[in-house]
Amino acid sequence: PRAVMLASRHAVAAAVAPASLAARAGRVSARGVAMSSSTSTPRTIKLSSGTEIPVVGLGTWQAARGVVGAAVADALRLGYTHIDCAAAYANETEVGVALAEAFQTGTITRKGVFVTSKLWNDRRRPEDVRAACLQSLSDLKLDKLDLYLIHWPVVWKRGTLMQGDDRASLRECWRAMEELVTDGLVSAIGVSNFSQAELKQLLETAIIPPAVNQIEVHPRLPQTTLVNFCQANGIVVTAYSPLARGTGVLDHPGVTVLAASKGKTPAQIALRWNVERGVVVIPKSVTPTRIQSNLDLFGFELDESDIEKIRSLNDGHSTSTSPWSLSGRTGNRNKWLAPLISAALWPVFQVVKIDVQKMGRRGFLKWAWMK
Repeated sequence: PRAVMLASRHAVAAAVAPASLAARAGRVSARGVAMSSSTSTPRTIKLSSGTEIPVVGLGTWQAARGVVGAAVADALRLGYTHIDCAAAYANETEVGVALAEAFQTGTITRKGVFVTSKLWNDRRRPEDVRAACLQSLSDLKLDKLDLYLIHWPVVWKRGTLMQGDDRASLRECWRAMEELVTDGLVSAIGVSNFSQAELKQLLETAIIPPAVNQIEVHPRLPQTTLVNFCQANGIVVTAYSPLARGTGVLDHPGVTVLAASKGKTPAQIALRWNVERGVVVIPKSVTPTRIQSNLDLFGFELDESDIEKIRSLNDGHSTSTSPWSLSGRTGNRNKWLAPLISAALWPVFQVVKIDVQKMGRRGFLKWAWMK
């Protein structure tokens, strides 16, 4: 079923939309983050687990195979100590090769780099959670993850897209995530794309609270209420798509004029804005000059008038193409669109199943009746 396979690949790739900081000076916890000067801006933030996450990382979403490995190698060579990955990005094997080569050549040590991965949406039953983590560890050539996140607050049947699983739950999934910590497979656990209501529900029963909530945050979608809630509850916020994927932030006069006045790039201004809010940023780039520039955020600061100019960009725009995403203005559309897409996909998954962790490899697609 080649046509179905290609369609499934494109659907997942479009939908998953969504980390040298060797110095450990200026440590701060999620509860203690505040606007700070360039001399006191922390390079790392201490997680509730006790480990520290670098404030700037390299994102690998939509970094194509054949390119992502070189980007990771360049980032580590240029001083990055935080790489953000996910099973659904379909490039963890190449990232793993780049990490292994960096360790072997002495570019960086394993202890010197913070690696994040994410659990895909159809892995919510305990046995699937553990198997998924082990697969990511194998692909990344690691013995332990620094951070493992539930990618989205949804519960799907194994091998499907947007087909609910009434035999699984986020609460049960979180218990399995906690066991990964107990078993030494991950150092910290967290979530991604969780709303305030979803976080409150999780916090009610969690033994180990989520250390991180990775969400879309940029000047057009500041998510101030959610960021404040997370930080007040000891949850570090990581911003994916912090540059809004080229949708009206980097060419906005409020950013370009400010960048010119400070001798910085528009991207550096947008990233610094998040960093000053105590938010971790994981911009994606495969260009060495941009990778290096995105790391250079600590030699300048934004004053209140600068912040006010950037604040004017806020219009609730989300870059997410995921039909199950409830972020920004597209969330209102998806409330009615998601059930329609789910119904349309139901007959497809009576015939085939997909394994997102094997996207682009043997075993990605199989008949529904095959074990």
